[in-house]
Amino acid sequence: MNKIKLNFLTHIKYYTALLFIQIIGFFVMLSLYGNKELQAAAIISSGIGYVSWAILHQYYEHSLTTKIVVEYVLFGVFGITVSLLFFK
Repeated sequence: MNKIKLNFLTHIKYYTALLFIQIIGFFVMLSLYGNKELQAAAIISSGIGYVSWAILHQYYEHSLTTKIVVEYVLFGVFGITVSLLFFK
């Protein structure tokens, strides 16, 4: 088994949880159609959930560094910003 496939299989629960967080956030945001404030709250909550889960995963894998935290936070902020602009 190649290294990439083995790495994916090792972390399948992590990836599934991240996907679940994003799917739930998306459907909550869609269910709040018409209420821009609550849609924004759902988008922000989903982004915070993504960043928090990713950082916790890195912590439990003993590979958490400042660079990784900054990267996840920046991707989270970017995702939230793009989503808020797109659904405005």
